[in-house]
Amino acid sequence: MDDLLSQARKLAEESEPSVRATALLRIARVQTALDRNEAVETLKMGLAETRRLPDRKREYLGHARLVTAAVAPSLLSEFPPGFDYRGMHGPGRLVSIMLEHKLVDAAFDYVMDYSGTSGFPFGYSVKLILRMEDAGRRVAVLRRAIEAWRTARQDMFRRDFIQLFGLQWRLLPTEEAREVVREIVREEMERQDELTSGGYGDGTHISSSRQHTFFEIVHVLRHLDPSLVESLIAGHEQFAAAVRRFPNGKETMQEEAEERQKALPPSSGGCFIMAGSGLDVPYARALMAASKDGDFEPAIEHAMERFREDTGPDSPNPRPKEFWPSTCAFRTILYRAGRRVGRGAADYLDRIPDNDLRLFAQIELAAALAGLPEWGETRMTHRPPPGGLRGDADRVAMSQGFVLKGVAMRSPNGASIRCPRCKWLPSSEERWVCKCGHRWNTFWTRGLCPACRYRWTETTCQKCGESSTHSEWYVPE
Repeated sequence: MDDLLSQARKLAEESEPSVRATALLRIARVQTALDRNEAVETLKMGLAETRRLPDRKREYLGHARLVTAAVAPSLLSEFPPGFDYRGMHGPGRLVSIMLEHKLVDAAFDYVMDYSGTSGFPFGYSVKLILRMEDAGRRVAVLRRAIEAWRTARQDMFRRDFIQLFGLQWRLLPTEEAREVVREIVREEMERQDELTSGGYGDGTHISSSRQHTFFEIVHVLRHLDPSLVESLIAGHEQFAAAVRRFPNGKETMQEEAEERQKALPPSSGGCFIMAGSGLDVPYARALMAASKDGDFEPAIEHAMERFREDTGPDSPNPRPKEFWPSTCAFRTILYRAGRRVGRGAADYLDRIPDNDLRLFAQIELAAALAGLPEWGETRMTHRPPPGGLRGDADRVAMSQGFVLKGVAMRSPNGASIRCPRCKWLPSSEERWVCKCGHRWNTFWTRGLCPACRYRWTETTCQKCGESSTHSEWYVPE
């Protein structure tokens, strides 16, 4: 690992500015396994190189911010105030990275001091609470989240807070928790009710956002304010029907799911899911097979095909080389190979036809040998989604009753389809991949895989990277 890093550092210093900036940042992350002080110095060099880049600051600053969270979270305050970091570069991702790199105290400080405008990291605060041993700190995070919810009142993050509170309300004293859950109910009663689409099995369906919220917290109300539950049942028909089927809401659903799981035969293997129209299922299968048999040559061949696409003379990828799909593929392969076969994985470096891509892959191999977690990649393709109908995929969509407006989709009943978090509108060209390997547009079948019939209850947004209940994507007009 020392040899790989030393050589990578030398190559980085001889590279063009953007490659040098990215490589130094990645090298700094690996150095945390050896000498954190040295890692911080390398990080500062990488940040200085990043700030000197003349263009594409958004992509590079976002990436630099993520690496800083892994190496020296205290330096996050040096990033431009007011810069719009969202999605995979947002506050939730920072907290996740800190936890992945065992910086629990830093994650706690970040959440407690958070004052950004991109939305409090409610969802990732659950992970933070579960990682902390100190009961006082767990309560402090929950109270900070309650404070953020009361201050912001942002529709985009309201659901995240309700889910957090529904999971962790028992950390609070009874009276305090009771006041919060009553406040949630009061706010919902004061808000304008909106149409939504929530299915819970056995024909149970809720189309009211207000009643959906009540169902999300009914298990809390049962414990803290049973009389309020009865009052809500009396005035909300869909909520009443859902509670008749699932008396304690999600608690009942979880109990039934556990019972069904007990009745199933033991699983013979793991599963996987990917999102993104550019993802290659054969490549993913080759990676899975290599993790078992140690032969990464088939995966390398798929990465080579991505490289030919990125460098094709007729339509070369104009995005920064650091974010090419082929770059990401080679990085992933060398990391996985390092974990599987150790130092011998360095032989695969000779198969990479570009010096810069080889440098990036070498750094990730060093990260694998250092025992660091795999780094999530940001891929930038250069082929915009085409407008109008094109190919078999769209004909299938039309046969299912979908109405396409430009590149946006509508369900057969006329509902708009959009991400509940960032409002992104998926097109008919987008693809999600099931654990069985089948690749299709999940909105053609409301999350049901046509191949294995598995129904996905959550869908990951290809723009912001956040997951939401599949039914929440449909917005009737």
